[in-house]
Amino acid sequence: MRKVTLSALLLSGCLLGLGSRADASSFTVNPITVVLSGKDQSALLTLQSQTSEEIRFKVLVQEWKQSPQGEMQLKDTKDIVVYPGLLTLAPNEERKLRIGSTVPAGAAERSYRVFVEELPPLRAPQTVNKSEVKVLTKMGVPIFVRPGKPVAAGTVEGMGLAKRKLAFTVKNAGNVHLLLQSVRVKALDAKGAAVFEKDVEGWYVLAGGTRAWEVEIPKDACAKSKALAVAVESAEAKFSGRMEVPEAGCGP
Repeated sequence: MRKVTLSALLLSGCLLGLGSRADASSFTVNPITVVLSGKDQSALLTLQSQTSEEIRFKVLVQEWKQSPQGEMQLKDTKDIVVYPGLLTLAPNEERKLRIGSTVPAGAAERSYRVFVEELPPLRAPQTVNKSEVKVLTKMGVPIFVRPGKPVAAGTVEGMGLAKRKLAFTVKNAGNVHLLLQSVRVKALDAKGAAVFEKDVEGWYVLAGGTRAWEVEIPKDACAKSKALAVAVESAEAKFSGRMEVPEAGCGP
């Protein structure tokens, strides 16, 4: 049987819920979010080896947007520069990367991601068994260029119920990103008591962006429901939406 040695693949959402440092099995990156502004147009990112082997890296930055389903949309950019773009860490060595913005702060926040990608070693480590397969790590860290006057706000829009499926959209109505901590859907009876609750997965909603969900309401709960409510909580703002249940909404 082949043995697989796995270095965790850390991309976008995998960095959520961590503290100030993101850990892979072979290296760490600190901090896990970089915020730039008109006054602070550069920052340092610390990369530290956690292994007894030499590690090579490629570092690049891409502009980051999102689809309504939360998928990352990335493209090359010259707005953000990082140095060095290629580096090698000796065992347990620590290096600092310099990240800088080449664009001024605008009316809305700009979002990017810096990717630290582990490259194959130039020569096979002496300690690796031939039956082992090393999965290389690629870690993505958000970069935000803040506007001069940050405003955090959001709305729940487009609520509709058809065939027991509630569709709704969270819109970022401010000019900075929202990091959603909780998106809770409730079905309420005539007295306002919850007959159904569900938390759906949240994530970033970037400045000017939207995120759409669809939640199925169980048949029994839908039949008892008079209203549906959506409560959204982020680190920056709280907001909600509500709708009455239409007669045909719980039909087949």
